[in-house]
Amino acid sequence: MDEPIKQELEDIWQYTSYLIGSMEKTAQNDDGSSKREIFDKELLLRGVYPINPCKLESSKTGMCTDDLKIKMKGWVESGNWDLFKEKADEIWKGKDFVDEDGLIHVPGDMDYVKMSDWLTCIYNKGDSPCGTYFECGIAMYLKIPIYLITEVIKRDVPKSLLQGVFVSGGEVFNSPKEYFDFIDDAYDLKRKEEKS
Repeated sequence: MDEPIKQELEDIWQYTSYLIGSMEKTAQNDDGSSKREIFDKELLLRGVYPINPCKLESSKTGMCTDDLKIKMKGWVESGNWDLFKEKADEIWKGKDFVDEDGLIHVPGDMDYVKMSDWLTCIYNKGDSPCGTYFECGIAMYLKIPIYLITEVIKRDVPKSLLQGVFVSGGEVFNSPKEYFDFIDDAYDLKRKEEKS
């Protein structure tokens, strides 16, 4: 049986793809948002819902990614493991609360993988992914394809990441264009024209 949130997404969007890649240590020295911009925009134009963790972090933790990174570092340095664990749980498992509509679940990163038809993995030279490997492990286990987009030569990509891509049934692309051409064909996507 489908989980309710997955079914709700399918009712609105043809496909869903979680945008994974470095957020803590990126080549761009940001929260990972700049590398996701083109994928976010182009997937929407194709009727694919992009699960962008940079935009969703605050819904789980109450903080934007950059602020959370600073707080997590501070909690580790000060030994405040209770707060560190609490936010780690929210990042990975999401959180539950009750409002006037009943029980609400805000998805976490593990949910994002399960909600996806495929993962869009962005890996730039200079990135140091960490959580990406966990997400790839979940995708491999669930047989959700991982599509890796990187300018790094395939033989120089970390071998564990390559293993995850191939075990999942995914592929490696050297440019966003190659990736979009592939998914357009594989998933019969039609890109809408941008509104001026």
